[in-house]
Amino acid sequence: MIKTNEFQSIKLSFTNCYFLRCNEGYLLIDTSYPKDYEKFEKKIEKIDIKLSDIRYLFLTHHHDDHAGFAAKLVEETGAKIIVHKNALPYLQQGIPEEDSQPINKRVKFTFKLFEGFHDFGFPPVILSENDIILNGDNHELLKKLGIDGSILYTPGHTSDHLAIVLANGNAFVGDVAMNFLKFTGIKRRPIFVQDINTVFESWQKLIDHGAKSIYPAHGKPFDAKDLMISKEKFANS
Repeated sequence: MIKTNEFQSIKLSFTNCYFLRCNEGYLLIDTSYPKDYEKFEKKIEKIDIKLSDIRYLFLTHHHDDHAGFAAKLVEETGAKIIVHKNALPYLQQGIPEEDSQPINKRVKFTFKLFEGFHDFGFPPVILSENDIILNGDNHELLKKLGIDGSILYTPGHTSDHLAIVLANGNAFVGDVAMNFLKFTGIKRRPIFVQDINTVFESWQKLIDHGAKSIYPAHGKPFDAKDLMISKEKFANS
């Protein structure tokens, strides 16, 4: 469990969920699988956060390990969802995009096993007029919410992917970069990609906007310099 003056974190199954302090409460970055909601309630009690403190739910993207209990959370809290417009059809149906591919053969083998007992669907998330739908980078919204940072459009893993970079260099990057399943040899890359060159462009955007410490949805934080090391290794492979 991570705790600093500006954010807190809990881990649910494989997913890190981050809480950023905002006006009159917290902005939550991502949920986990649908089955993790009760565990979520118990874990936030331990870090002195109440459900009523959650004012915004920022979805880095629509996959079930990020939006799994989003519908339940919004029903219980009234939190406003912040999401990219490309997520809407998938959230509304509770299904993932179908065009991402495993980054390598080891990931493909691992997920063939995982698919044998896991359903990638989740309860549909229907947005309301109070929710916030973005169409790209946004450098003003977070500041209005009391958070000193920017929202960046970071596709490559999915077409709807968003990340947050704070003014101090902390970057919450969802799945566009990972520190996870090291035996697969992903080296900070997403385990599934739509286009690896687009991933690398998103990494460069994070660096250009001042990212120093990477907080992924999966795995431990790491130095942003690792992104460029990984890019150099795989860009021409």
